[in-house]
Amino acid sequence: MAVFFVILLIVAGISLLIVEVVVLPGVTVAGVGGIILIGAAVFFSFNIFGRTVGIFALIGASLLFIFFLIYALRAKTWDRLSLHSEIDGKVNVIESDIRTGDTAVTVSRLAPIGKILIGGKTVEAKSEMGMIDANKTVKVVQVDEFSVIVREVES
Repeated sequence: MAVFFVILLIVAGISLLIVEVVVLPGVTVAGVGGIILIGAAVFFSFNIFGRTVGIFALIGASLLFIFFLIYALRAKTWDRLSLHSEIDGKVNVIESDIRTGDTAVTVSRLAPIGKILIGGKTVEAKSEMGMIDANKTVKVVQVDEFSVIVREVES
């Protein structure tokens, strides 16, 4: 009965350590619990069966952990667990239909960044210089991939 108990503790401890290494990030209850279970198994094997069996239990638990860790960290194991899709979205990309020289109306105050209405679309824009109040006519000075730079049109 004691042999079964020690083997059960070792298997449970190694299982928790593998779950810790492969599934759960960081140091969690699974890793600490696994170490405690393996330590308890080795302690009981030393205490109940003596020094020789205790050393065999320690070496056996270490070798089993190394074997399962190597198996878990092989490339094929991670390949089955990893995500194989790519993110192809873009953030804050300006549409190509906005051109230098276009006119727009400010929706919000540009201090120095705000919203403008151009071609029926609301776009974030930067003031070339200073602040521009809302409902003012502006002219597009520069358009790059991420921003629209405008200047107030003098009335």
